[in-house]
Amino acid sequence: MKPFDERELRAIPLFASLDEPTLRDISRRVRRCAFRPGEYIMFEGEQPPGLFIVLHGRVRLTCTAEDGREQMLEMVGPGANFNSGPIFDGQPNHATAQARSPVECLLLPRQDVLDLICQHPDLALAALREMAEQLRELVTLVEDLAFRSVRERLARQLLTEAREGTAEITHQELAERTGTVREIAGRALRRFAEEKLVRLERGRIIVLNAEGLARIVSGNREPFP
Repeated sequence: MKPFDERELRAIPLFASLDEPTLRDISRRVRRCAFRPGEYIMFEGEQPPGLFIVLHGRVRLTCTAEDGREQMLEMVGPGANFNSGPIFDGQPNHATAQARSPVECLLLPRQDVLDLICQHPDLALAALREMAEQLRELVTLVEDLAFRSVRERLARQLLTEAREGTAEITHQELAERTGTVREIAGRALRRFAEEKLVRLERGRIIVLNAEGLARIVSGNREPFP
């Protein structure tokens, strides 16, 4: 793997505001790692290897109940990082991470993260901002599961996924992201298609009426039975 240079590091949101000495120090400690589709990157309950930052591809984060049920927490894409919490509290990984496509990551080992933060306060502030954003996303997930119907959750997720009109996502993935099962998600999606809100294609969903989906999210439509 080729080494990371400072220009590549600055393109990563977590490092974008850091000064040159901090970037140089980080560049000496990071390493690249690659994963095949379906390959596991880390497991819930194990000790954290370090901070992962996705360079290319998508990583699925899930947690598992005692009865084996999975809840998807997030789909992490390029530029985003994951597994920061266990690095700082010393506890095991809170999620399992699996590559959903060919994935290339940057890995900053745990002890290096701690050492760098002690030496560079600007990195500490950047890490706190990233963790605060991740916390807000988890709170939004909890609010959606607790207070929104499946129909509303699906509409919200479709708007998030299809920022340019197309959601490159399967029915199964959409169901996982909204805390439901494929059959219920499929029924709601067919209803969306009947209402001309979306068009369903193999492996993707075309948003035809974003305003209509937004009205569903805001609760201005009859609930889906």
